Amino acid sequence: MSGDPRFQKTSGIEAFTGNELLLKGALEAGVGLITGYPGSPVSDVFDVISAEAPYLIERGVVAQIANNEALATARLNGARQAGLRALAIMKSVGLHVGADALAVGNLMEIRKPEGGAVVVVGDDPWNETTQINSDSRFLSRHLHMPVLEPSTFQEVKDWIAAAFDLSGASDLYLTYLLTTNQADGGGTVSVHSHPPLPVSNINPATLSSKNIVVTDTVLLPPQVSTREATLSDRLLRLRKRARELGLNQWHGPRRVRMPVGFVAAGLSYAYLEQTLKLLGLWSRTPILKLGVTYPIDPDDILELASHVEHLVVVEEKRGFLEEQIAHVLTN
Repeated sequence: MSGDPRFQKTSGIEAFTGNELLLKGALEAGVGLITGYPGSPVSDVFDVISAEAPYLIERGVVAQIANNEALATARLNGARQAGLRALAIMKSVGLHVGADALAVGNLMEIRKPEGGAVVVVGDDPWNETTQINSDSRFLSRHLHMPVLEPSTFQEVKDWIAAAFDLSGASDLYLTYLLTTNQADGGGTVSVHSHPPLPVSNINPATLSSKNIVVTDTVLLPPQVSTREATLSDRLLRLRKRARELGLNQWHGPRRVRMPVGFVAAGLSYAYLEQTLKLLGLWSRTPILKLGVTYPIDPDDILELASHVEHLVVVEEKRGFLEEQIAHVLTN
């Protein structure tokens, strides 16, 4: 089989860029469809997909660029109904293009937990490679899409599977957020095997309109209000599954009250870890590392707050975590 042997390797250690890890992580997660529209900082992933096309075809994975992000989202809707794990990749501005389709599709309840729909969004917080420094977490919250933010390169790869798991468990689209330095950077990771695909381009599924549950999937009044009413329960299911997967992690002392503690996520957490290690404070400082940054788990926040005099939130530019944490602590 032609192509880069790193993507077919199923054990050991290999080096990848962040964009390459999106493909490797998707393969290890059992992805059936990869679509989206290229744009910085996640455009390189489509070059990688093109180079690995023979291997993807052999596995029955459909990987195609859509004409725009809205059409990529429409393909996610179809994949969910077939029980496929489907991934759409786009830049932050592209999330706006797909927002209408995402808002409607996210309210649908397919009830096929073996599938999942994940939207990888590449953010450029410092406006280095794209036209606007959007923070896609805010739009994701508006669309009722949970947000997962990996920190390390190992997480960038491994948490693709966790993202599908959370999406399937909650029956919601999930935003998988990477920033410029994560997408363009790289590192070594442990690699794993690629599971067989029960539904694929080789083993296609048959969808019949007579099996579609109109009240769950056709978003017209009055079904819209009914589906919206289930969002709170779906988010609770997501929170429960995130706890089971251990996506939020506590580092540092836990049994004594400390003068200061930190909350961080994504690449900001990596910056915080490096700084505290350079200062010799790493092992002496309580830190809550959030994987799921929307919705925040209030129990984790309240536990950390009970152990510190001052709680410091570290994030890039905009106070998305800070706003949620302030709400937890004052209500």
